[in-house]
Amino acid sequence: MSLKRIVEDTDTFAGRLFDAVVVGVILLTIAAFSIETLPDLSPETLELLRRLEVFSVVVFTIEYLLRLLVADRKLTFVFSFFGVVDLLAILPFYVALGVDLRSIRALRLFRLARILKLARYGDAMARFRRAAVLVREELIAFLGTAMVLIYLSAVGIHYFENAAQPETFASVFDSLWWAVVTLTTVGYGDAFPVTAGGRMFTFLVLMAGLGVVAVPTGLIASALTRVREEEQAEKRALAAEEKVVAVTETALYVADLGRSVEFYQRVLGFTRAMEPMERMAALDVAENQVLLLFKQGASVEPTVTPHGTIPSSDGRGQQHLAFGIRPADLDRWRSRLHDAGIEIESVVDWPEGGRSLYLRDPDRHVLELKTSTWRGRPLDFGVSQ
Repeated sequence: MSLKRIVEDTDTFAGRLFDAVVVGVILLTIAAFSIETLPDLSPETLELLRRLEVFSVVVFTIEYLLRLLVADRKLTFVFSFFGVVDLLAILPFYVALGVDLRSIRALRLFRLARILKLARYGDAMARFRRAAVLVREELIAFLGTAMVLIYLSAVGIHYFENAAQPETFASVFDSLWWAVVTLTTVGYGDAFPVTAGGRMFTFLVLMAGLGVVAVPTGLIASALTRVREEEQAEKRALAAEEKVVAVTETALYVADLGRSVEFYQRVLGFTRAMEPMERMAALDVAENQVLLLFKQGASVEPTVTPHGTIPSSDGRGQQHLAFGIRPADLDRWRSRLHDAGIEIESVVDWPEGGRSLYLRDPDRHVLELKTSTWRGRPLDFGVSQ
């Protein structure tokens, strides 16, 4: 079992244990930080809390270094959101900034959200991202308008209420809190108008506040509807066009035909589509999908058959093929590859959804087992291996 799989994946006991230890230390240090704020702590308690802090920093430092070690792109990890959070979680201890930033470790709990595989919502999340991009300019313009409205509300309430409540509305800056609370229709009640003019002004601000809440919701809702309509229009347009409907045959060129046939039958469970020939073999991958294995150098000349001539072809070097698997079968595929003695070279979690396992065949061709389509849609329908 590779260190990368333990640190980044949660589908093994070691990986789950690694995450459990980190989460436990996070919760322990947050509790210790809260206890430190209590008054009149005994010297023994303070010493225990100090030791807990040292222990937690050691654990978080080891975790940070491990994640940096196994990261495929180390600079990308360092400057990523979680990479920065990991660093800030240990930095105060080492540089003694004088500001306690340990509570920022709570943000690290978001990493555990990766355990929750929301693959079924992949399409919905993609639509939401597209919708946000569609109304990005409108949202920015609305945000600017809202900031101006908050400021004008603070100026107005200061003008009406300063004389009657000089402590509560002492300045425009003191009035900004009232403006934010009122415009967002929260209304805590800690600051409220007592004059007739202030109350009338508050009524107008509350009416504007309804728009502050409703406008972004309406923008996103209309954009989601538009995205959905565009997707349906694209599907209708594709259905009306003449197009290629599938990749029915894919070819690899191998050094030892018999060895490669045995590998694909034993490891991936493919079946023979025809009896192997001297120069090639055909294996059924799924319905209407065939993998052709050609012996290297055997097809450099055109192949003449009673039914027609097949053009020449040949290949050298390491090639790449991707095979779709169902998300529910991912763990069974891991076990199957392990039992067959096949090493999983790497694992990739795609941002658009889905996961890929990479391995190699006897000719060092790269084989990818992927749980989603190119656009991130889960492969919920397929042949279970």
